[in-house]
Amino acid sequence: MSPSSRRDNNIFDVQELTDYCLDFLHDSLPELKQCALVSRSWTKTSQLHIFYHIAIGSPKYSYGDATVSAAASRRWQLLSAVLSTSPRFLDLVKSMSIFLDSALRVDLSSFAQFAFPHLRHISVSGNWTPLVLRPIHQLFGIGTLSSISISGNFSSLDEVAGVLSGCSPTIKKLSFLSVQTHFVALQLPSDEDDNINKNKIEITSLDLCWSPGIHHWLNSPHCFFDFSNLKRLRLNENTSLPSWPAFASCIPRVEYLQFQPQLSANQPLGLAQFTHLKCIEMLIEFRDDIASALKTLTTIAHTNEIQTLRFRLTHANSIPNAETGSVDMDRQLVALPLPYLKTVELVYITSPLTNIAENLPLLHARKLVRVLHRRRIFD
Repeated sequence: MSPSSRRDNNIFDVQELTDYCLDFLHDSLPELKQCALVSRSWTKTSQLHIFYHIAIGSPKYSYGDATVSAAASRRWQLLSAVLSTSPRFLDLVKSMSIFLDSALRVDLSSFAQFAFPHLRHISVSGNWTPLVLRPIHQLFGIGTLSSISISGNFSSLDEVAGVLSGCSPTIKKLSFLSVQTHFVALQLPSDEDDNINKNKIEITSLDLCWSPGIHHWLNSPHCFFDFSNLKRLRLNENTSLPSWPAFASCIPRVEYLQFQPQLSANQPLGLAQFTHLKCIEMLIEFRDDIASALKTLTTIAHTNEIQTLRFRLTHANSIPNAETGSVDMDRQLVALPLPYLKTVELVYITSPLTNIAENLPLLHARKLVRVLHRRRIFD
């Protein structure tokens, strides 16, 4: 091998190692900005992460704070200027969050004119007003989108339907997170009904959390989403969903289900209809939630395909131990009719799980217990 070839290989190896290290800073924007200025060899990878996700507006908890909104407006103006003068950065944007705030001075109409050729996900939250509906409607129509998440306050279900009416047919994941509306009946001309039924967008993943009125639209014949091939379902308080007309036929096809036992206690979620589940995930906030979860698990179909049971433990006092029923949990889980079970995952958010295997001896003996740590609830 010639010296020049070795030198080229060494440069490649160093660059690969540099890129690998920079990947660990994916969520650390200030550090990435500093790294982008170190050298040209660091710039490209740093910019990939800097522009991967862009946020417009102020975080949810600061709505109405004039100081925070003014700072967010300045950041928006800077971002808009950068994208206008350097359109190559538009290629790097894969994800976008928009926080709607009446105090925010952002021209979403001009922003919607940008071409984002590789945008995959958009999340919009806050107070929806008529001024923002049209530009967001435009953004939802971007042809590369695969995921949309909306939350916040709408004046009517007509607004929800309107902003989603132009969704790209490439959308596969839909999330309604704390969508609050007045329940206004949807009225569409009869000649549009056939077009809606013919051109429905097939959804394979649905998140439905803290959106109590949205079922009025999802069950409406005017809804332009098709859930017949739904594979992933995340529920919060909407545990009656399996009985909704629009979902009756798709429930048996769901392979991943997440729910919160604490909220399903008053309206139990029957699992017998979910005949093709492969993973059940339960959000556990208190130890009493484990009893509710175990009660719900007793309703699973005897002919199931479940391979993973996942318990997400959000607080230290939700972690089971010998004094708080882990023995009963261990015994009941082993007794469930789960012929294909491979893993019982215990995912903790805050406190480490110590000696968990000793508290679940039957599961541990079968090598089913897996303990994981995550920084956020839904990592």
